[in-house]
Amino acid sequence: MGKGLSRKLISTAVASLLLLGAGSGVVTAAPKVDSKQTRLTVQNVHTGVISVNEVAVPRNAKEVELSGAVVIDGPQLVVSIPGSKNTTVAKVSDKVWTYKAVVDVSSIKGDAEFKVSAYTIFENGNNAGKVHSSAPTVTQKIHVPFITSTVAENTKWAYYRSSNQFVLTYDKVENWSVGKPVVTAAQSVVLSGLNQSVKIYDTTLLIPTANQDFTFSPEAKWKFDATTKRYSATFTIFITDSKGVVRKEAVTRNGLLPGQVNELSYPLIDKYGTITKKTSYVAPAAPVDVGVTEVKNLTFNAVQHNKNQVKVKASYQLVHPDGKVEAKKHYLDGNFGNPASKSKNPSTRKWEVAGYVYKVTVHYDAKKKTHYVTYENVSEK
Repeated sequence: MGKGLSRKLISTAVASLLLLGAGSGVVTAAPKVDSKQTRLTVQNVHTGVISVNEVAVPRNAKEVELSGAVVIDGPQLVVSIPGSKNTTVAKVSDKVWTYKAVVDVSSIKGDAEFKVSAYTIFENGNNAGKVHSSAPTVTQKIHVPFITSTVAENTKWAYYRSSNQFVLTYDKVENWSVGKPVVTAAQSVVLSGLNQSVKIYDTTLLIPTANQDFTFSPEAKWKFDATTKRYSATFTIFITDSKGVVRKEAVTRNGLLPGQVNELSYPLIDKYGTITKKTSYVAPAAPVDVGVTEVKNLTFNAVQHNKNQVKVKASYQLVHPDGKVEAKKHYLDGNFGNPASKSKNPSTRKWEVAGYVYKVTVHYDAKKKTHYVTYENVSEK
């Protein structure tokens, strides 16, 4: 044969191979030519060129087919890829061959390389099996997709107080080395409220804290308001959260009647809802006021609250046994009925201060269109 293939012949052969490769059943891109000029064989004949087809490896693939072509001179082509199986070759034209081989990628993650070598051999005669012509070994590079991370996203928490359990709902997201993530929506898991955190795939999440229950203190602290004749009660609630930690909070309720059972409710609120409980405390009797010897400079002013009601503001001084004078200004409890209307509220009522009882009456001056107040001391003191 001649000293070498003409450039035109090799170019024509490679072009024919590309057209044939495009019609094969393997999912590939255009052939990637990774070629080198061969060394001469012992027969000192033609050189060979190996071309490989790029492979798009699908996700979760166990095996992949490698393919390509060889432009080489010789009777019979032999293609060798270490670790491959089911290798086949087909002659396309005088010096153009195609090959296919299956490789195992089940244990590979990411980039991998396969060495492809090719040579021709004599088929018959004394030289049968000996190398006729060879091509330089080339490297076939592929990427085997793999999961880089699996995370929990779009997390949502629900809490069940009776069982002290959280239900976590989330989307499972698998991130791959190539391509878009795979999302599996609305996964869920039940978790104890006592736990601090949970690991979902590659994501560590802190388990929220909620109010699990609370109790009232057995007793309350009482403070008497001599002006309103009412008590304020301060009691403690003991709150147990979902982690088993107990904390306490002080709560105050005002306007409680002396000497009576006062039923109190308290709503404990968190982001998962409200716990409402009730308790009862018996208020002490009203203390006897012996610290005032006189009420003086007593005046009342009427202020119209609305069409049917009037508020009355008292201004006075309390004189104590030690001579100390205590000034007071405040509105009387409740509203008085407007005498100029059909109010059902009485315009006269009794008011007690420092043991003194006064009969207080609201009047209406039609000419001046104003309200005024009179009072009378009706106490036995």
